[in-house]
Amino acid sequence: MIFSAYGRGAGAGTSFPEMMAQVEIKRKLVIGLVWAAILLGPSFLAAEELSAYGNPFVRVSVGRVQVKAEVVDTPQKRFLGLSHRQELPEGRGMLFIMPALDHQVFCMRGMLFPMDLLWLGPDKVVGLEKKVSPQYVGDLKSPVPVRHVLEVPGGFCDKHGIKVGDRVSW
Repeated sequence: MIFSAYGRGAGAGTSFPEMMAQVEIKRKLVIGLVWAAILLGPSFLAAEELSAYGNPFVRVSVGRVQVKAEVVDTPQKRFLGLSHRQELPEGRGMLFIMPALDHQVFCMRGMLFPMDLLWLGPDKVVGLEKKVSPQYVGDLKSPVPVRHVLEVPGGFCDKHGIKVGDRVSW
């Protein structure tokens, strides 16, 4: 006899057809979960890692360097960006996903530390702004239309030898 967690036999008080109906329900549930895992991919099985600000992370490869970047893709998150943060640790960044391929314009509003901006084409760096001071009051405009911009700590590009034309992927 098989005992359940309650100490009763698995079939105690349950008819054979009822037990088979319960087995069928469980079988369908397992099949449904397997299909959900297949259709939704790894995010179904593993919780997405989020920053303290609620932004998902993505690994961005620039040349030979990897950056753990927060992804911002809503108007409110793009507007806020890294404003009012005390720092951006080494190896970290923020990837802006813009709504359209266009000349993008950024500013240093509310910034408290210097930054490098990388204007990203589909697979390579197409422009750089290095060591932009938090006191800079002008606009920073992409040299060509782009849809993605990566912000990293000031000096990052020089430290890692990042240059226009370097390969980018995420």
